[in-house]
Amino acid sequence: MHQMELWQQFLEQEALPLRNAQVHKLHEFYIANRSEIVQGFVPLFGTLCEQILLQQERGELQSCSTIHVSLMRTRLIQGDPAYMLHASDRRQESEVPVSGFLYDASWIYSFMDQWIEECEDGRRRYMNRIDQAALEAWQAGQLYPFHIYMVLAVRHAMDTIRTMDSFEAIRKEVHFEVRVGEYQDQEVTESVYRFNGLQRSSIACKGWLESRLPNEYIYEHIAGVNLCNGNYAELDFNHARFEEVDLSGSSFEGASLLGTRFERCQCTQSNYGQTLLIDTDFRDCNLTGANFDGAWSERDTFIETHGLIYGIHGLRFQGANLSHATFRYARIAGDFTGTELEQVNFTGADLSGSRMLAQDRFRVELTSEQRASVEWVEA
Repeated sequence: MHQMELWQQFLEQEALPLRNAQVHKLHEFYIANRSEIVQGFVPLFGTLCEQILLQQERGELQSCSTIHVSLMRTRLIQGDPAYMLHASDRRQESEVPVSGFLYDASWIYSFMDQWIEECEDGRRRYMNRIDQAALEAWQAGQLYPFHIYMVLAVRHAMDTIRTMDSFEAIRKEVHFEVRVGEYQDQEVTESVYRFNGLQRSSIACKGWLESRLPNEYIYEHIAGVNLCNGNYAELDFNHARFEEVDLSGSSFEGASLLGTRFERCQCTQSNYGQTLLIDTDFRDCNLTGANFDGAWSERDTFIETHGLIYGIHGLRFQGANLSHATFRYARIAGDFTGTELEQVNFTGADLSGSRMLAQDRFRVELTSEQRASVEWVEA
């Protein structure tokens, strides 16, 4: 067999299936332990915030523009996986941080280590015809399916961190972010929290969105504006955050809302038909009469080629008002616990993976098949 064909066979039959198996194990570990993971991370972040306050008092740090959670690849190679937590102001964005706080990420990279060990066993089964250096170089490029769990953990932890006195007390730039990435690599970094202290006016914001600029709205923070009756169909709002925004009568039909958060928003009569709603968060929103017909949201969707699992949290409606909303022929794995469900239309909807309160079992009009597919939980 030609060397290139042998290499491709090794990837398809050994390396990738083994990687995917370890990613599944890491995913299961994260789901089972995410509360404990957050509890272990938040105090360290709080200590960093206290240090930032001291630095600002001493004049060593101006208004904070970014808090970084950065993978130390050198430490990873040395078998001591850690992320450095450090802050920067506008002057220091491109500077190497003098110090920071280290977070032990062995709970993530123990799964990657096991995968690397299994790949080496597989290489031996190929009678060492797979070049070890080439394999190690390829494996180094497979970091993201494991690293993404640090992104998920910090993003989840921000719900707690943003309420902490030490975090609120930090003097921040008008455009502030928390980012998770790789140390000193601006190409491998992802926003997990963004705060825009200087918001556009309602008219300017609506015009900006309806300009339909590609890749412009991902990770954005939009707050306190009136965007009602707008056309935002087919736009990409992945991981954006709408805070106390009036979106009544607006159309998001066909939009991508992966990980998008709507915080205390007015969404009456809004249209989310045919929309991607993986891990979208509508908690405590008013969605009276909203249209979710044909929308798509599943949990634990695995993309084998990339080794990524989407739908960690599911679609969240806790505390929302969905009175008279429609989910006709939608595919929805949603958490409807504590949701107002008066006269919601679930005709033809696939509710597999959804959760509802046991007290709503016969208040919601469902088929016997739909009712059997829902997890009914006590209040």
